[in-house]
Amino acid sequence: MSANKLIQSSLILIIGACFSLTALADAKPTAREEMNQEFKNRGIGGKRYEIDRSPIGSFDYYMERLDATKKKLNITKEQQALWSEYEKSLVALFTDIKRAKARLGGATAVQQIGQVLGVTQNRYAGMEQIHDSAKKLYESMSDSQKKTADEILISTVPSFD
Repeated sequence: MSANKLIQSSLILIIGACFSLTALADAKPTAREEMNQEFKNRGIGGKRYEIDRSPIGSFDYYMERLDATKKKLNITKEQQALWSEYEKSLVALFTDIKRAKARLGGATAVQQIGQVLGVTQNRYAGMEQIHDSAKKLYESMSDSQKKTADEILISTVPSFD
């Protein structure tokens, strides 16, 4: 009798495991996972890596990614000033995000929420600067450069997740 119960329990576990694996296989990847896979497949500057636009990444890694993007876009001498403005706006936002992480906390709940509001306002202003400089740079690009920019330029913008 106990052997039958053991066999039944084993069968139930095996069937449950099969259903669990089927459910995992049917699970759809998140948008972030799809984007990561797309960038792994494409790569920037010939490199294949998972996109990590996280502001907590290292500044050196971030600058290497900007340099790779600039090279991939084949920025001309005429476009250099526009690229510099774009890069400056990105670095300003990246720096502000890093600074904000260090200064949050230690106050009352309402003060902490006020700090988050201030950070959010700074990020919004920073994103407006990035948008404006990207628009000017993009308008100066050839069709070929625009096609490349459409694929990779967003990867240079720090995310807030």
